[in-house]
Amino acid sequence: MKRVRGITLLEVLVTAAITVIVLLAAVQAMAAGIGYNERLRSGRDTEDSRRRFEERLTLLLTRAYIDSADTKGINPNSANATGSTETANTRTCFFVGQTGAGMPPGQTIAPGQLLIPGQATQAAAAGAQTNGSTSAGNADTLMFTVMGRPLPGSVLAEDPSDDFETTNQHYGPQGGLAEYAISMTPVGDAQGQKGVILREQLPADEDATQGGYESVIEPDVTSLTFEFFDGTAWQPSWNTFAQTTRQLPAAVRVTYSLTGESQNRIFIVGLACSTVTPNNPATTTGGN
Repeated sequence: MKRVRGITLLEVLVTAAITVIVLLAAVQAMAAGIGYNERLRSGRDTEDSRRRFEERLTLLLTRAYIDSADTKGINPNSANATGSTETANTRTCFFVGQTGAGMPPGQTIAPGQLLIPGQATQAAAAGAQTNGSTSAGNADTLMFTVMGRPLPGSVLAEDPSDDFETTNQHYGPQGGLAEYAISMTPVGDAQGQKGVILREQLPADEDATQGGYESVIEPDVTSLTFEFFDGTAWQPSWNTFAQTTRQLPAAVRVTYSLTGESQNRIFIVGLACSTVTPNNPATTTGGN
């Protein structure tokens, strides 16, 4: 009979070693695939956050609105340095981009006293001293009014038999001018939340610095600044309260950074209601 040869110990060890090597390679390949998938998902989430944030700001800024012909009547308590009264700009419509959370030029500086355009520079300095704001760098706070704000779906789904007054009683005032503020610094208590904070007030009132409701629209943003195109150059601030001819900038350049990123992201939004062009530049930005 022919002798049957068995498996030697050496062959078993070699087979086991090869199996281990193959398994290790498979585990490494799987780990690399999982890591790549996590990086891909993280990058996709970041891009989704960026897209939502930019689309939200673009939608708001393109609806920015002021009425250049709209002015308030003479206030008997509004006096200039010589004691005479002057017509002050309306505070219902405005567009203010400034550095810091200080009082924007043109706001009430004392009970019953309204600031007139000629006093804007002094008020800006006073506001910076009393509120801790500075005038260095690009604006990090943007306050503005918008027209054409879309109505919430709950209002559109309301019983059509209800009249306008009833709808407003249920859901608050609808239509007309709305006021927004965009900043990294909340006006009220942020309750530990960080990121870009949107303040919304409806209808707009005569104070650009407070009121309404605040919410965090993008928690992953770590820095945010604005620049404003006056038709010929980018300006670090803008203030319709201090302008003789009230104008919106032609465009707003938004610079921001996201958590974990070393480079800033930049996008530009053109303002549809602006009359500023290279052939018709803004005569003054009213900035600090």
